[in-house]
Amino acid sequence: MSRAEKYLPFIIALVVPTIGLINANLPYDEIEISRLISNYIQISVILLTIWYFNKWLINKTNQSQSNSYPYRYVIIISANASLILAISFLNSLDMSESLEPELPTWLIIFRLSIIILIFNVILRVFQAQKEKNKLEVQNLSLQAENLKFQVDTLKQQINPHFLFNSLNTLLDLVEEDKEKAIQYIRSFSRIYRSVLQSAKYDFIALEDELKFLSEYWSLLKVRFHDAIDLSIDINANKMSSLIPPLSLQFLVENAVKHNEASSTNPLRIEIGESKNRLIVRNKINLKSSVESEKLGLQNLQQRFSLLHKPLEYKNENGHFIVSIPLKTVA
Repeated sequence: MSRAEKYLPFIIALVVPTIGLINANLPYDEIEISRLISNYIQISVILLTIWYFNKWLINKTNQSQSNSYPYRYVIIISANASLILAISFLNSLDMSESLEPELPTWLIIFRLSIIILIFNVILRVFQAQKEKNKLEVQNLSLQAENLKFQVDTLKQQINPHFLFNSLNTLLDLVEEDKEKAIQYIRSFSRIYRSVLQSAKYDFIALEDELKFLSEYWSLLKVRFHDAIDLSIDINANKMSSLIPPLSLQFLVENAVKHNEASSTNPLRIEIGESKNRLIVRNKINLKSSVESEKLGLQNLQQRFSLLHKPLEYKNENGHFIVSIPLKTVA
């Protein structure tokens, strides 16, 4: 219930009787305080009774799913007609002597009808606003559920992607050097456990992401040795910033997967920062045997767009550059 709906009937019950007494133009020497108070209370009680009776009536008719709209209005009109007759009857008994000359019954009924009509319009406006707010809350809830579903779907695509690429690397190592393959399997087992745990979170601290990247980098070095090089230059005050897990790992993996790397011409990957964004860049030296549809990059971009802000990537001066937005801890 809004504040307006909560306090409006009491404001009306206080103000309207006062206006009525002022309009009565009673001579000062004829005013009796007891009669004034009695008349004021009587009108206030009638107004509050009409308000809350109609509010209850509207709620009841709306809750009844079996009643059609015309039938609901028939019930409301009939009930209010009975209320008007009851109030008119009590007024005719002259239970409290009126300050004004006796009014004709038709005028009393007319006034009550106007009051009931105005109250119903106001109550309908409040009801429409509540229904609107309810729909907005439901829409926001559905949007949140849809967002969560999309993010979870994208997360589920991360693990198979990481596993597939790592197994391909392992296959190459088995053919080249069995000892390295064994070392790789041990490191991979430890790292993949971290990958599975990361799926529980939408964001992790940049510091934790860099620790995982360091472990993953050691995995890559088992195979590539001096053919790859990683440079990280990030201020310590950025370490508490948040980032979707495995973001940097994916970009590093993507760079190694698509570019030639050798001891004589190593692939250098640089991670820096600029204006609350991480900048990941590497020189473009594409492998001719690898075709890319950029699905993984599009997946990562969609995750960022859903969770925070979109990332940006471009080819510039022979380098592939990705700009990642960092989320500041509140």
